[in-house]
Amino acid sequence: MQKNNHYFLYAVIAAIIIKLSLFAFAEIHIPISKISPDSSDYLKTAAVMASDGVFAVKDENGGLKYDVLRTPGYPLFLAIFHDKMRISLGGIVFLQILLTLFAAFITYKTAASLNLRIAVLSAVIILYDPPITIFSQMILTEALFLFLIALFMLEFTRYLKFREIKMAISAALILVAATYVRPVSYYLGIAMAVFIVYANMRENLKKGLIHAVIFFAIVYSLIGAWQVRNYVRCGEGVFSSISHNHVGSGLIGSYSRNSDPATRGMAPVLYYPNVTFRCLMSIMTRPGTLKDFHSDVLTAIGKVLAYPWMVFWLTGFIAGIAAVKRNIYLQAYLFIILYFLAVSIISIMWLVSERFRVPIMPFIAIISAYGWLNLVSAVKLDQWKLIFLSKREK
Repeated sequence: MQKNNHYFLYAVIAAIIIKLSLFAFAEIHIPISKISPDSSDYLKTAAVMASDGVFAVKDENGGLKYDVLRTPGYPLFLAIFHDKMRISLGGIVFLQILLTLFAAFITYKTAASLNLRIAVLSAVIILYDPPITIFSQMILTEALFLFLIALFMLEFTRYLKFREIKMAISAALILVAATYVRPVSYYLGIAMAVFIVYANMRENLKKGLIHAVIFFAIVYSLIGAWQVRNYVRCGEGVFSSISHNHVGSGLIGSYSRNSDPATRGMAPVLYYPNVTFRCLMSIMTRPGTLKDFHSDVLTAIGKVLAYPWMVFWLTGFIAGIAAVKRNIYLQAYLFIILYFLAVSIISIMWLVSERFRVPIMPFIAIISAYGWLNLVSAVKLDQWKLIFLSKREK
């Protein structure tokens, strides 16, 4: 155990060195790499939040134009740390790197509460996941959203373990905070309320229904407050109008506008499974790239290391799915993974990428670690069988 702790410490130190080395390289050689097309929206609304206390942008004449496209969670983060505390954008990226380390620690704590033997590998998968490292180095929502979703995972796991209403309430509050950062989890409150009923169905259905109603009410009353604000300020009763930007790019109805050469002329019954599977592969098998660092050496290193690492955790994940049917915690994790995958593919279809895998990596990591535990146990069992049989033959 002591030796394993030393190995884990070395792995954490190595991961920190890698993340900080990339951070330092980007800050020195290509500081603009932290800015993406979405970054300007967050920075503009953050500046107005800090100066005027409202979620809006300023027009040419200095007038306020209230924003309904984005949600205020990440701009609030920027307003506090960048605009109010005067931390540079490089400092914000450093804070985001710390958030990914906290997410790895939370994943470790969650996994350890289930099975101590999977805790280290679960955390290591988060620490060395290329997309997590890459997108945390940009002014984007990924790191903060990952941290909050990992926190939600821990608290919902505690609820499933102890079935206490206070844990369902805290999980609901964390989910609300995450949804204010990225609206992709908007419908997750409904899904998890259903899962709460399912988890309590055999032991105490009435208790499960009460907990589910309370969970649902907390999530959607707090989310609904922002929808009311959007209706009053902008005349749109939606939580976020970001979906309007993706009209015509989602899966539903895509058959009529299909321009994909591989599926042209294919019947709808074959077309939809085909494109859904390919979009799923795009999310789950893109390893991430370091090309935005504008270094041929880093790009090459990323390609050499990222693909084997992706194959490693994906192999464990596929093996771990076999253990889901008899484990309520893994059932919850797979349920959440499927939710995020479905929402992403249905909403933006061909636009999905490894970026959309980032928030589900804590759940993937634990299932993958379970899968590798089972694979290693199976190999050891076969080895003992061979030794036993060889001794009998002698």
